[in-house]
Amino acid sequence: MGKKKDKGKKGKGIEKTTIKTEKKANKKFKKELVEKGEEDIEQLIAEYIEQDKNRLQTTEEITQPPTPRFNLSITPHPDADELFFFGGEYFNGNKTFVYNDLYVYKIKKDEWRLVKTPVTPPPRCSHQAVALSQGGGQLWVFGGEFASPTQSQFHHYKDLWVYHIAKKQWEKINAHGGPSSRSGHRMVATAKQLIVFGGFHDNIRNYKYFNDVYVFNLDTYVWTRVEPSGPHPSPRSGHQMAPLMGGSVLVYGGYSKEPVKRDVDKGTTHSDMFVLGIDQKKE
Repeated sequence: MGKKKDKGKKGKGIEKTTIKTEKKANKKFKKELVEKGEEDIEQLIAEYIEQDKNRLQTTEEITQPPTPRFNLSITPHPDADELFFFGGEYFNGNKTFVYNDLYVYKIKKDEWRLVKTPVTPPPRCSHQAVALSQGGGQLWVFGGEFASPTQSQFHHYKDLWVYHIAKKQWEKINAHGGPSSRSGHRMVATAKQLIVFGGFHDNIRNYKYFNDVYVFNLDTYVWTRVEPSGPHPSPRSGHQMAPLMGGSVLVYGGYSKEPVKRDVDKGTTHSDMFVLGIDQKKE
């Protein structure tokens, strides 16, 4: 009995130490932010959201091509000769910029248009976007990340948005039970559903790569985590994914890393390929 009590005390002691260490790290981190003159990342995002709310109407104007950026999404219109450019990030050597602007490129006219709406997803990069014909044309966006100007803070999203192309209107979809916050994932559309696989989450102090699969039903607006048939790909991000006939999905490559020892990680660039059979069976 004595040994069991000792083990219990030891477990509680480790837990208290972990909490104390975390509080100390957070206090030190907040002090560093003050020294850099940078706000908390949640406050930064809230300010962007408030700025968009102050926009009273939707506008679409002919403009110059997007400013330099990477990790944006480029999605072809499902029924017209147009491309949608959304989000992305840019580092000028001193400061990081993250965007939430929506550009439409008219292919035949060789013309750029910038669409601004009162309600818009917060700035992000490394998200995923898929365009569908239903409802007069829709652009679906899930997840992604936001980096603070000094790249000392990161926020990963788990929100789902749809841009109604004909109405020029963004709508946030409040559906529970979806994937956790992440970026670097992949999303495709097949058989009236969106399929999300993989990605990662990083808050500087630790990170996690995913190999879970979620399906969003485009009729019922319900998320379901599913267990694909066959062998499972290992956790990864930055892979490629393509829908196949019959509702299956092909996954190739990607990148992941894992800790070897303190402050040392081992990275892996994957070259394997899998076909995920989505059978809609819940885990």
